[in-house]
Amino acid sequence: MNNGCIGVIAALGFPMLMGCSQEQETGPDPLGEASVAMIDGMPIQTELFNYYSRGRLQKEPELLTDEEYAALITELTEFRLFARAADAAGLTDDVELVAQLEIQRLQALFRVMASHILEENPVTNAELQIAYQQNLDELSAPQYKARHILVDAEDEALEVIEELQQGASFEELAQTRSTGPSGPSGGDLGWFTADSMVAPFSEAIISMEVGTFTAEPVATRFGWHVILLEDANASQPPGLDAVREEIRSFVEQRRIQEYLESLREAAEISVGE
Repeated sequence: MNNGCIGVIAALGFPMLMGCSQEQETGPDPLGEASVAMIDGMPIQTELFNYYSRGRLQKEPELLTDEEYAALITELTEFRLFARAADAAGLTDDVELVAQLEIQRLQALFRVMASHILEENPVTNAELQIAYQQNLDELSAPQYKARHILVDAEDEALEVIEELQQGASFEELAQTRSTGPSGPSGGDLGWFTADSMVAPFSEAIISMEVGTFTAEPVATRFGWHVILLEDANASQPPGLDAVREEIRSFVEQRRIQEYLESLREAAEISVGE
C-alpha cells in the first residue's frame, strides 16, 4: 500500500458512510449537480466530497493537499464501486443492512431537527435564571466527608463494629480489613453528596451524626459497609455563571422533550397492531 495514501480500509470507520452511498431515486439530487469525479456516468458530487473531507480529515476542501485530495477521491470512488457491486449482488436487500441504514437515517434526522428547534427557539437569559432557581436545592445539596470499611460478609462487618466499639482505630481497621479501593488510605471517601452513592449507603449517611459510625452493617451490591461520618456541611450553591452551560443543556433538553410531546399528541400512535 502506498504510504502516502490515507487508506480506504481505515476510512470505513467514518460514521454514516454507508448511508452516503445510497442514490436518489427520484427528483433532483439534493447534493447538486457539480461533481469532482464520474464513474460510468455516476457522479461523486462536490458537496458529498466536501462533507467527507470535513468528517474524514477535519479539513475544509480548499485546505487539502494534492495528495489528500487525490486520496479522498480514491476512497469515494472505491466506496461507490463497492456499493454498486453490493447492489448487483443483491446485498442491499439484506434486512439487517436496510434496518441499519434506516436507524442511521432516523438518528441523523433526529439530531438535525433537534438543532433546528434550538436554533429557532434559542434559550433566553430569563429561562436560564428560572431553571437555575428551580434547581437550587439540587445545586446546594449537603456534602458529607466519610470513611468506610468494605467486607464480603455480614459477620465480618459485625466483627469490625465490635472492634470499633472496643476502641480500635477506624483508619487502621480499614487498612487491614477493607476490600474496597479506599482501604489503603484508611477508607477515606473524601467529600461527596448523598446522591452520588448507592441508595443504602446514602440513606445511612443522611441519618448519621458527625463523629459516629454505623451500629449495623450497611448492605449494598458491593458488599457490607461500616461507615464513619467525619464531617458534613451545607454546600453553598454555585452562582449562575459557574453552571450556566449545565443549566442551558437542561433547558435545551426540556425544550426538545416538550416538542416531542407535542408531536406525540398530534400523532395517532398504535402499538402491537
